[in-house]
Amino acid sequence: MLLQIEDWQFDVDITSTMNYHATEVRQHCDCAYCRNFYTAVDDAYPGLRPFLAQFGVEVEAPEELMPFEPTNVLCCYAVEGRILHFGSNITSVHGLTIHAELPEDAGINAGCQTPYFVLSVGPMELPWVLNEQVEEVLSPANEPGFLRRMIDKLLRRAPKNAIES
Repeated sequence: MLLQIEDWQFDVDITSTMNYHATEVRQHCDCAYCRNFYTAVDDAYPGLRPFLAQFGVEVEAPEELMPFEPTNVLCCYAVEGRILHFGSNITSVHGLTIHAELPEDAGINAGCQTPYFVLSVGPMELPWVLNEQVEEVLSPANEPGFLRRMIDKLLRRAPKNAIES
C-alpha cells in the first residue's frame, strides 16, 4: 500500500507488518521500563497509536525500547516495506518526533522476512505510573550489550574521516 506522509512516501506491506507485530507483542519485554511504557504511552501520546496503525504497527511491539532516563525513552518499530522517497521533514505527531530510517542506519536487525524500514519514535517523556519506585529500577541502558549497540550505531553514522582522526 502506498502511504504519503508529509513529503515522505512509503510502500508498506500492512498485512506482513501486522503479522510480524502480532508475534512481537506476545514476546514483548516485561522489565519495569517497558511495562511503564505500555501503561503510560496512550495517555501521554494519544496520537501515536493511530499514526503507527497506518503502517500496521502495534505500539506495544517496539523492536527496541531504549530508556535513557527513567521517564525518557526512544522506541524503534520495524515496518515491512520500503521508503520510496526520503522527505526533508521529520514527521511529528503532537510534538513527538518520528523519523523513518533504513535498518542499517537505525542499527536495528529485526526478524522481518521481507525488506523493511524502521520508525524511530522519540524521545518520549512518560510519567512513571508503576507502583515500583523508579529509583530502584535498573536501566537496561546500563547493560554492556545495550551500550555496545549504541556505540556501534554511532560509529556507523560518523563520517569515515572523523573516526580515523
